[in-house]
Parts: sequence; C-alpha cells; structure tokens
Amino acid sequence: MSAAARITSIAFASPPQVKMEEFAEFFADGPGGAHVTEVVRNSAIDAKGMAVNPFVQDPRPWGTARRMEVSLAEARVLGRETIAGALQRAGLRPADIGMLATATTTTHSAPGLDSLVDETGMVPGTEFQSLGPMGCYAALPALSVVRDWVALHGRPAVLLCVDLFSPHLQPGPYDKEQAVVLTLFGDGAAAVVIRPGEEGVRGLDVVDREMLYVPEFADDLQVHVGDHGMKIRLAPTMPDVTASAVAGPVDRLLGRHGLGRDDMRWWALHPGGRRIIDRVAEELELPDDSVAASRGVMREYGNTAAPAVLAVLGRLQDARPLGPGEYAAALAFGPGATIWAVLLRGA
Repeated sequence: MSAAARITSIAFASPPQVKMEEFAEFFADGPGGAHVTEVVRNSAIDAKGMAVNPFVQDPRPWGTARRMEVSLAEARVLGRETIAGALQRAGLRPADIGMLATATTTTHSAPGLDSLVDETGMVPGTEFQSLGPMGCYAALPALSVVRDWVALHGRPAVLLCVDLFSPHLQPGPYDKEQAVVLTLFGDGAAAVVIRPGEEGVRGLDVVDREMLYVPEFADDLQVHVGDHGMKIRLAPTMPDVTASAVAGPVDRLLGRHGLGRDDMRWWALHPGGRRIIDRVAEELELPDDSVAASRGVMREYGNTAAPAVLAVLGRLQDARPLGPGEYAAALAFGPGATIWAVLLRGA
C-alpha cells in the first residue's frame, strides 16, 4: 500500500476529570464496593473524564434509551471541540474537509455523530461515514478507511473517535470483573486530520496495516447493548491472550516492508489496562519511553477505548516527532479477540 495519505494533526479531549479515590468512595458502601476499592487501588489510574458525573447525577437507574440520548448529546459537544482543535493544529478550515468519519461504540443513533458535518461548519455535500461499533481497537481500522478515502479522492478528511462510558455505568452488585469494567473505562474523544501526502506537508504517512482475529477467545471480551446501556464482558485472561498473539501480526506487517521491531522509533500502544500494557510490552520488548506514554495516558484518563491509542500517538509525535523516513507503529486490541497494527513513517 503506497503512502498517499498523511496524518497532520491529532487532538484529544476529555470531559471534566473525576479522581479515582473519590470514585472508589462513591461505590464503597454499595454491594460489591470492596471489589471496586481494591480494583481502583491497583489500577494505575489516577483520574478519568466523566461526561455524566455520578456524584451529581447517578445514571445507574436509567434505561438504555435515556443513556443513549445523553451519550449522543455529550458526544456531539466533545466531538465539536475535538474537531475544532485538530483543524486548528492542521491549519485548515472546516470548508477544506471532504469527508468526516466517526467511530463510536457507546453512542448508537442514526443520524448521530454525522450531524457534526453541519455543526462544525463543513460545507453542504461533505461526505460522512459512521463506523462501528468496534470497541477499543476501532481507531486503527477507522484510520485505515479514512487513509484509503484520502488516497482515492486527494482531499483532506477528519476522523473522529468518541467513546463515553459514564452514561453507561451499570447498576450493582459488582463482582471483580465488573469492578474492573467500572474502574477502567473513561470518556474521551480524539480527532485526526489526514491529508494527501504532498511535498511540504509534514506529518505521519499511514503506510500499511495488519489485523489478527482470535475467534476462540471471542467470548472473553464483548460489548453488547442491554437494558441498562452498554454491558461489557472483560475476562481476566485478555492480557495473556493479547500478548501471546500480538507478535504475529506485528512481525508480518513490518516484514512486508523489510523492517524489524528495532527499526521502530516508537510504539503507540493502546492503554487497555495495566496488565495489557505490561504483558504486550514484555512480549514485544518495547522501549521504555513508548510504554511510559501509554501508561501516562491511562493514568490521566483511563481506557477511553477508540480514542485512547490516538491520544498515545499524538503524545509521542508531539514529544518525539518522526523525521523523514523514520518509522513507528500503533497497536490496538479489542473484542473478537482482535489485534490491529498500523505502520507509520515520518514525512
């Protein structure tokens, strides 16, 4: 796949932060509160964004319809902010954009986030695509779709990923697994501007991608719509399953381009949880600075699902921008069990 599309800016935004110590205290006296306290203590998460603050308005009694209504309204607000930030960083106007793609697992509506075409000032007739739900790995296949659109049409496009878990807080009681779900996932949005790879436009070329699906573990990580919004199944086996499978797609992707792991200047690793970061980093022998970026995003925001790996990618590119011809990789994992890897090159 030729490098005909280039990431020129990434913006990440989160709703107001809730400190995890206060979060644990809120659930401490309820059924399963001891599990929540224990998980928070060991989570390596200090705070996370919550568009619906349970201290102010507890969503746990809500039905699915209200949860989805609130989620869409909050996602549109956060999406507008994030798109505006990405366009400003790229030096583009809304009228310059030919296509808006949105990816979300937590907001189900048609029309939905595609209304942001109008709300952000993009011109009438701007194409939109609504992608998902795909879960935590969604950003990388969505990025590949947008990359292909830009290569075909020769116009700039924007990818917006938004996932809001706070409207979907599940009622108790909480066992250990549900305490992990309750603790781990935070709210966030990320917007990426992708432009044709023209001379004089600096950024990251989206070079190639690779996916692996491990169906025998599909039951271990699932996201479904239930009577109380999004219900997540997250088995404790997932870090080990992911780590045991991740080397295959990574090495196939790099091998197609005559590259090895040591040729990557950095790795944008999806901050899916403390153990997933630890196990994947150990398996691939990732450099400390790359792992630190992933840990930092998780510590500050939790796992925001699709936006999370883009937050890590943006942080690494801001701190250590790839020079022309230097390579990096992005990795994300999610339901299925599914692993995605994307190869990037500085330009």
